[in-house]
Amino acid sequence: MPLGPILNLARALADVVSPRSCLGCGVLIEHAGRVCAPCDAALAELRRLSYCGRCGRSARPETIDDDGCGVCRRERFWNMAGVARFGAYESPLREMVLDLKYDGVLANAEWLGAALAQRIAERPWQPIDAIVPVPMHPLRRWQRPCDHAAELAEVVSRRLGIPLRRLARRSRYSESQLRMDTRAKRFDNIAQCFEPRGRARSKGLTVCIVENMVVTGATLCEVAKALRRGGAKRIYAAFVARSSPPGQPQPIAGSKSR
Repeated sequence: MPLGPILNLARALADVVSPRSCLGCGVLIEHAGRVCAPCDAALAELRRLSYCGRCGRSARPETIDDDGCGVCRRERFWNMAGVARFGAYESPLREMVLDLKYDGVLANAEWLGAALAQRIAERPWQPIDAIVPVPMHPLRRWQRPCDHAAELAEVVSRRLGIPLRRLARRSRYSESQLRMDTRAKRFDNIAQCFEPRGRARSKGLTVCIVENMVVTGATLCEVAKALRRGGAKRIYAAFVARSSPPGQPQPIAGSKSR
């Protein structure tokens, strides 16, 4: 029997046994949705914020063109053909991302993954051959309740009908990026941490890397390098949210989505 129906049945039984709580704020809800009305409205607002289709930063529509925004056009390291994101890294989206990452709330992966799949479907991209989660080092996996990127990627893969393929691996352990207080430190910390998995398994493929959130883009860029070494032809990236680097405020965005 396919796994999807089994998971749906398990969720239905869980809802009967215990009341649903909002994935964003935790308040009990009586309707069939997974977020309460205030959180649903807040998430819709975050989704409407315009963002750069090259780097995922919040930006006013007039500052974005086909080559990116005023910031990423100056970033020579940016090595992806395009990105999709759900929204800005603000409440309640921030809490949903953190609850998945640090508490292993898999219901959040289902909701966020479905929302991210819809964003990918809206992008004017070439057909994608494979969904690739950002790899997690075995030691980090032991420290965390779940492999959050893989959980999101599995939902995206299922929703879009695109195979999930682990085409890269984490070959070197490094400190958490949260401890790095500058962009330079984040890039140095993550450098050469990833390798292609198997010789030429990515050859000629158009792939989409899936991650939970992005700050500087260092991790995504390193994963993209590994996929290029494996032969990937075109690389996109999709993530739930993009935050600003430490010490920098979130940029003000316009209301028109891009």
